[in-house]
Amino acid sequence: MTIDKAEAARRQLETAIDLYFDNADSLSVHTLGFASLKVLFDLYPHRNQDGFAAQLDGIIKKEGWKAMSGVANFLKHADRDPDALLAPHHPQQAMFVIGLATLLYRRIIGDLSLKMRAFDYWVEELGYEELGIEELDTNPDRVKAFADHRAKIRALPHAEMMTIGKGQYQFFLDNFERLQEVARQAEGDGVSLTGLLDQQIGSTRR
Repeated sequence: MTIDKAEAARRQLETAIDLYFDNADSLSVHTLGFASLKVLFDLYPHRNQDGFAAQLDGIIKKEGWKAMSGVANFLKHADRDPDALLAPHHPQQAMFVIGLATLLYRRIIGDLSLKMRAFDYWVEELGYEELGIEELDTNPDRVKAFADHRAKIRALPHAEMMTIGKGQYQFFLDNFERLQEVARQAEGDGVSLTGLLDQQIGSTRR
């Protein structure tokens, strides 16, 4: 079967996400993530005429594109700069590239794939407070416990952080549909998020 641009970008992006959670070589993750990002960025104005691609370009043009494409070009060419050196590369740089690519993919396709959802969840986990995510749980003790847990994850060395990330990633992939069904059932029964969490915690204690 033929492969269109969006499908090609999705496959590269999902492979980059797999490698990211495996804590694999960050340059390889960056290469795949950036290739997907560029395809999606070029594709966007052909699928949507809302000007978002131009806005995104303006936001990251000053330093973002230069930093991201500089790494990608270093890894792609050597004809004009055979003796060039690359600055140390941290996996979080690749994480930023993947995040932009998933953002564009969602706006083009209208939804995220399961692996992209899992990555998005991890980003929110690490940046919960910084991103200003609305707290829906009304149990203050549980809110504090979750906040403390997130802080402990962020304080870990990167390799240890990604061990936790890999576990959460796999759990998300294995259980997303089941948890969605539980949430839909609770909503249909008029049970709030706090009530659902209380029920789940109560069932695990029995």
